[in-house]
Amino acid sequence: MKNLKPGKNNWEDRMNFIKYWADYVKNNPDEVWSRQQNILINSQIKNARYFGMSGKEYLNLKGELR
Repeated sequence: MKNLKPGKNNWEDRMNFIKYWADYVKNNPDEVWSRQQNILINSQIKNARYFGMSGKEYLNLKGELR
């Protein structure tokens, strides 16, 4: 697996991370990377609940609720 390369700016950092993550997902079993995603998503939900937000309020804050 290749290493994550730092970019010259925010946009390049994001593109490098996307390429890194796509490579990681392609080369690792679903059980490995999906467990990591589960931890991330659960921590975001826990954090939102800590601040007293419902799921709808959180999505609205992110601009993803239509």
